[in-house]
Parts: sequence; structure tokens; C-alpha cells
Amino acid sequence: MPTPIYHITNVNNLARIVQTGGLWCDAERVRQGFDCVGIAHDSLKERRARTPVPNRAGQTIAAGGVLADYVPFYFANRSPMLYSIHRGNVVGYAGGQANVIYLVSSVEQAVAGDRPWCFTDGHAVEAMTEFFAITERLDRIDWEVIEARYWSSTEADLDRKRRKQAEFLIHGSVPWNWFHQIGVVDQRRAQRVREIIAEAEHRPEVAVEPRWYYE
Repeated sequence: MPTPIYHITNVNNLARIVQTGGLWCDAERVRQGFDCVGIAHDSLKERRARTPVPNRAGQTIAAGGVLADYVPFYFANRSPMLYSIHRGNVVGYAGGQANVIYLVSSVEQAVAGDRPWCFTDGHAVEAMTEFFAITERLDRIDWEVIEARYWSSTEADLDRKRRKQAEFLIHGSVPWNWFHQIGVVDQRRAQRVREIIAEAEHRPEVAVEPRWYYE
């Protein structure tokens, strides 16, 4: 079975993603002047623009650079980031989670592609997080917490939230045809997505997945 990876974005960004041939990393999006509806904390974006993708034993992981040079994916749905959006805690964004869509690809698609990639065992900006660039190290992902609907840290395990946010990072951009599915919260958003991609040469499956969202 393929290992799914999930990128979340506002539905209003989808037409531009299709028109420009895929998802672009933040650094390249800024350089090219693409407009977008931001759904992330500005302070976190600033940290990602300063956080290097590390070296290991003298070898650069993936293509080096900083996190903003990579398109980020989660291994999980119902991420802590989506919860912040749901709770209205992202300054400057008031669109709610209902207008957030999931662009779904897979580890296998990325590995077979032509972009440098790597992944982490937790949120990529945290100092204790480790980076890997061989699929054999996917065993370092905490799949139990990835698959759990509830991820809050506990007194017995203060690190659950970090591990829930393990990331798969693809350098530069992700071609549109690498996505096989778009997840949405309801039929209304599904219809809107189908209208946006109707003329595209590649049209991923549109799936209504309310369990990927918070109640």
C-alpha cells in the first residue's frame, strides 16, 4: 500500500496551483510573486525561512538549504495546524477549516520522481527532530500517533504533538500530476473543487472526508 502524504491549503489557492503546474515551496512562491491565501502562522513561516535542512556526517540531506525551500507534507490528517485553523488561532486568516483542502500524494510517488526529498520524525523546526533521506528510516516515524485521532501530549508522553507533525519535504516544487486525490470536508466544497479542475489535463479524485477535519 502506498504511504499517503498530505499538504493542506485554502481552496482559493487551487486554481493557481493548477495553472502554474503544481505546488511551489514558500521561497520560490515569494520569488515568483504568486498570490495566495495563507493559512499558516507568519511566525512559523519566518522560522522555516531561517531553519536549515541539516548535514549528517558531512552529507547534506536532500538539497540542503532551509525549510522554506521545500514543499511540506504531513503523514497525518487532523494535524495540530488544522486544529489551530479550526480554533481561529491563525492571525490574518478567518476562512475556517471548511475551506481547507488536502492535496494527497504518496512517499512512493516522491521517491520515484525527480525532486530531492527528505522526511522528519517530528515537526521540522524543533531542535530534537531528526531528518532522514532513505525510506528504510520510515520506521522512525511514530505511526501510532500519526494514525491517532487525538494527539495531545500527556504527562506520560510530552512529545506526542511534535511527533504527530512529522513531515515529508520535497525540494522546490511538486508537479500537479503527483497528486492522486483532493480531500474536502463536504459535498459543497467537492463540487467547487471539481469545477476548478474541470479543464485540467490531470484531475485527481475528489474525496469527501469529514473525518479528516475537526468537529
